[in-house]
Amino acid sequence: MKTPTYSTLKTFGIIGLLFGFACGFLYGIGGFVLDYMHTGINHGSYLALNALWGMPLIFGGLGLVMGLLFMFLRYVLKR
Repeated sequence: MKTPTYSTLKTFGIIGLLFGFACGFLYGIGGFVLDYMHTGINHGSYLALNALWGMPLIFGGLGLVMGLLFMFLRYVLKR
């Protein structure tokens, strides 16, 4: 049985994950191409490509934290 808490946290987590994937893709591919065109492939290129998996994890976690904060505020304001 789904509870409103689980549903809200899942929604915020998915939104954060999708936003992180979009940002990570743009930053990772854009940073790699920019590094390749200017200085060649180096450690910065590797770090830029790590954004492809790192940013979705970070933003997904932030989405869950924001969902918890939202649920807490909703609980406090209902009382």
